[in-house]
Amino acid sequence: MKKIYPIMAISAVSIGVLAVCYLVLRLFMYGLSHDRSPGSGNYDPNNPGYEYAPEGDMYHSIPYDAQTEYYEDDNHFNTNKFNPFGMTMRMPVEGTVARGQADYFYNIPNTPEGYAKSKELVNPVPNTPENLAEGKRLFNIYCWHCHGHLGEGDGPIMASGKFPKPSWITYKSDYIKTLPEGNMFHTITYGKNLMGNHGRILNPTQRWKIIHYIKYLSMQVGAAATATATAGKDSTKTTAGATAAVKDSAAKAK
Repeated sequence: MKKIYPIMAISAVSIGVLAVCYLVLRLFMYGLSHDRSPGSGNYDPNNPGYEYAPEGDMYHSIPYDAQTEYYEDDNHFNTNKFNPFGMTMRMPVEGTVARGQADYFYNIPNTPEGYAKSKELVNPVPNTPENLAEGKRLFNIYCWHCHGHLGEGDGPIMASGKFPKPSWITYKSDYIKTLPEGNMFHTITYGKNLMGNHGRILNPTQRWKIIHYIKYLSMQVGAAATATATAGKDSTKTTAGATAAVKDSAAKAK
């Protein structure tokens, strides 16, 4: 039986440690030379970096995945050569409506003539307390950042001063009070002037509920509306403020 001398074992361990240290150092130096972080000489915000896995294994799907065809350099990945434009999906048959999407059908075009015609639309959603509350909830998600919680045009985006306010500014203007709800629906659906298209993120029923809430805000007395919006923070003060505002408005009306 051969004897294993300690010095030979130590040498083998040392060689292994040195080899590992060498590899770590090489990787470190490689990382420095290929640094893509901001501040480095190699930084390029348009560079997607490197892929470890080969094409077709992890990063690029082998089967056709819906809406995933894309170009990278001169290669077009995940495309179906039998479909138009290499799409992995086909366009719906013209004139068809997907299940559960019938209320999305809106045949009034986004034109000045279409806007004028939209005033004939009637809000099909009942103006109930529940629908009004839901309209308020949706408004405070999708609308307040421009229009403000009370429709005063003082949301943070408008308050920044980077965008001009609409000529009517507040929901309490006669313009909003008398604006047909159909025109409002048309505007929310397609957008108008600086206001963007919200038809993609709000279904038709949600749009009509928001319109109920906008009309509600337009009919509120300023102080009373503020008291209503802040109710719960200090019920005694807000109730008193709302009552005083209503009485003051009634006295002025006389």
